[in-house]
Amino acid sequence: MASRLEVDTQSHMALATTASASKLKAASIYGLPSPPDSPMLAKVPAANLPKNDIQVTAAMEANAKRLSIPRVVSWERFKQLVDAEDLKPLGRSYEMQITYEQHKVRMKEKYGSIADYLINYALAEFIADAKKVDASLPLSPSDFMFRANDFPYYLDDNVEHWVLWCKKQLPPGFVPPAAVVDAVAKRFGDNVEWRYFVNPVHRQSVPQLSHAHVFIKHNIDTCQI
Repeated sequence: MASRLEVDTQSHMALATTASASKLKAASIYGLPSPPDSPMLAKVPAANLPKNDIQVTAAMEANAKRLSIPRVVSWERFKQLVDAEDLKPLGRSYEMQITYEQHKVRMKEKYGSIADYLINYALAEFIADAKKVDASLPLSPSDFMFRANDFPYYLDDNVEHWVLWCKKQLPPGFVPPAAVVDAVAKRFGDNVEWRYFVNPVHRQSVPQLSHAHVFIKHNIDTCQI
């Protein structure tokens, strides 16, 4: 089984490709079973750059030590924290945070910043569609796009960490709008446990683009193998 540190570009692209079958059987991310196929999961270009080519600096190590957490957070503990609206104990592992620090350097060198990479490349088509949307209308499932988080929080291996991009502005908070509930049900089915939150602006890595964090735990009897 692949480790959570492995980011397989081919798996990302295979997962994102529109399929006529009702389920994707082979693709997986971080060793997790792929959820059912959905038109809401669009093809998103990956940062197709060499891995481990950025030297780890003292500044990266300092950031990783400051932002990472020392041990995995169990699903039960995670639910307690989110339900209590307490995000301070959450974060990435030290190794994952180092990988993220390297990624930020790559994105800055090639695109200017992570935000520029997303806005001008990875999510350019999604953002173009968002400009055509009437922001005064209520949210609907068509306003969303799910993408697996490339640098997930340090949680149990059977928890999937997704980013939910939205064409309209999502307010910070922990209560998912009804349209998000519908989107999660359509994307992952009803027999899952999940949690949702939108970080306050000062904690958002890309505040220019409205997005939420969605964490999915499939019940054992519904997981694909």
